[in-house]
Amino acid sequence: MTANNPSAPALSRIGLGRIIVLLLIAAGAVGIVYRFAFGLGASTNLSDGYPWGLWISWDVFVGVALAAGGFTISSAVYIFDLEQFKPLVRPAKLSAFVGYSLVVAGLLVDLGLPWRLWHALIMWNTDSVLFEVAWCVMLYTSVLAVEVLILVLEARKLHAAAGALRSISIFLVVAGLILSTLHQSSLGALFLLIPQKMSNLWASSALGPLFYASAVVAGLSAVIIESLVSAKAHGRAPEMKLLSSVGKGLATALLVYFAMKVVDLYARGVSIWQADVVHLLFYVELFGTAALPALLLGCIPDVRNSRAGLLSCAGLAAFGVVLNRFNVSIIGYAGYRDFVYFPSVVEILVTLGFIGFTILVLDLGARYLPLHDSHSHEAIGTA
Repeated sequence: MTANNPSAPALSRIGLGRIIVLLLIAAGAVGIVYRFAFGLGASTNLSDGYPWGLWISWDVFVGVALAAGGFTISSAVYIFDLEQFKPLVRPAKLSAFVGYSLVVAGLLVDLGLPWRLWHALIMWNTDSVLFEVAWCVMLYTSVLAVEVLILVLEARKLHAAAGALRSISIFLVVAGLILSTLHQSSLGALFLLIPQKMSNLWASSALGPLFYASAVVAGLSAVIIESLVSAKAHGRAPEMKLLSSVGKGLATALLVYFAMKVVDLYARGVSIWQADVVHLLFYVELFGTAALPALLLGCIPDVRNSRAGLLSCAGLAAFGVVLNRFNVSIIGYAGYRDFVYFPSVVEILVTLGFIGFTILVLDLGARYLPLHDSHSHEAIGTA
């Protein structure tokens, strides 16, 4: 039976994919309830050696990087005047808003006491990197919320209200670009506070610029992946010529990032040739997910111009950024004193719930918001 058959069972009409997503969300909700009911110690495997675990690594460090599509595409369109990428701005800013909203949710679950969120607004600690990150994330999420609100108003045919908000577009563009630039690099700078706990492979004073460069890689990769998957899921033909151009930009970003990593390692005199798990993951990150997709996308046009090739390389590059964030925030601490860490069941369930919620919201946005309105002449773009 198909979903169009009125006699089909309810579960068949929903679809297997939607069922899986809803189950993930339900599992995540159970995990969140357990976390707030029994506390952080009972629900996680965190310790003094590993105070930041799966939630911070995935929801914050990975989430912020993958949500950088809005920043990268908006920079291309509104700074470098690459108007051909304008059709990608709306989907990118929706995914950025969803990503940053889940960053906030992940922080609230990890830190607890969400009713004290307002403390950061009045209790300033200007010597803290986290203070700067908190303010940038709050402001940037607010900027993105306004831009997504414009899409909602357009979907509801409230064009006058949407136009009124669009009139402040230049302020949103400037604010978004500045805020995104600040906190993307500051997240890396956080780890400069504890370099003695990290492997020399990642304990670099250049972590801020490296995080920023890898966020550009993650943003371009996410735009390609989301565009191809969304087109497939909703029966649209992907804009291959446009995405192929994004793939060429991704190849350039990967090469720049690879060069920055190599120069940093050489300048610090770090020996990378050693046979252990930590070094193996470093090799995968540097050569398998940065150098390899850069060469494939940059040197083989057939790869860049095919759906499978583009999706595979973008997926590999995105996985590389994910691996980098986990290497820096968790794996780089391996062997530190006598501490070990593996996420608890609750940590895994909550993370899966966030992933499921992300998929659901992006799918609903692609269905009901004017993300691909070719007749729109909006002047808004976000970082």
